[in-house]
Amino acid sequence: MKVLVVDDEPSVRRLLQRYLGDNGYEVAIAGDGAEGWEAARDGSPDLILSDVAMPGMDGYELVRTVRRNPATAAIPVILLSAHRGSDDMVEGYRSGADDYVAKPVDMEVLRLKIDALIRRAQPEASAAAPALGRLTCVTSAKGGAGVTTIAANLAVLLGRRGGQTVCAVDLDVTHGDLQVLLDLRPRAGLGEAARDLSGGVETVTWDDYLVRHEGGPWLLAAPPTPLEASALSEAGVSQVLAGLRSSQDHLVVDVPPSYGELALTVYEGAERVVVVVSPEITALRRTRELLGALESLGVTEDRVLLVLNTLFEKTVLDRGRVEAFLRRPVNVVVPFGGRGFLEAVNSGRPVVTSQRGRAVDALTELAGLL
Repeated sequence: MKVLVVDDEPSVRRLLQRYLGDNGYEVAIAGDGAEGWEAARDGSPDLILSDVAMPGMDGYELVRTVRRNPATAAIPVILLSAHRGSDDMVEGYRSGADDYVAKPVDMEVLRLKIDALIRRAQPEASAAAPALGRLTCVTSAKGGAGVTTIAANLAVLLGRRGGQTVCAVDLDVTHGDLQVLLDLRPRAGLGEAARDLSGGVETVTWDDYLVRHEGGPWLLAAPPTPLEASALSEAGVSQVLAGLRSSQDHLVVDVPPSYGELALTVYEGAERVVVVVSPEITALRRTRELLGALESLGVTEDRVLLVLNTLFEKTVLDRGRVEAFLRRPVNVVVPFGGRGFLEAVNSGRPVVTSQRGRAVDALTELAGLL
């Protein structure tokens, strides 16, 4: 059995390597979290034994990275730390660790824990099917409703929750702007992931395609040009979404107005469909059609969250009139955000990270419904 030891202290690495080697284990070592992740990805250990406090990628982030990737998600992880406080232990378990052991370590107890975790993982590794992450679709029936802005802010709010990974996915493949609103510069994204999966790559490392926002969520960006977007197939994008759902706890998918096969598949598979409508008559007419289409697809009313995004400072179409026209209640009203929303878009800083006010409160309320 192979154990990967990750610790930035050479003396600790030598001690654990010698003890575990004497007890029949093959031992690989890494000097920090980044090296540990590479060793876990490339070396397929049976268990990872990692320190918490390390420069760069710490033990918590190492565990989250291991759990995000299908090829490594089932590897048991034990965290070692000099901190014995309950908050530290809770953070360790929330990150996805199987056990948390305080230093100084009783080596015999540690060996028994390692044996037990490896035995427990072995029969489950082949039998257990990966759990699917939660899927939230944010869409509208007419462009210009503020879907991308709402999707970006929801991803940041959900990313603040402890114990789960969140990924925003930009399915506006021709003109996607999520990366702009989050001020991110991805090296790869949806196009590359779809190409690699359709090219026969059995297991992808999602970190190669995702980029992380400082607020917590990851992003799978749309292709950078319409020409690259034209090479995407609906089957390829569906394959990417299926893979991501097995590696992330929550996907927030920005879907532009569409009745194409891909959009309909996302609507059907989503736990929540957030339908954004602006207070103008053409948007209301199309939204009524979209709500009817969702009902025809079997998307029940309790799975649909209707959001009135007040894009104008003054409008005669208030909440009551919108509800009367659509014949269903509005779940959340986002008040007019004024110049603050425009500044947030231009600076790439979502309003929930940079401002306060009624509009931010409404977005927070919406995130609480997901």
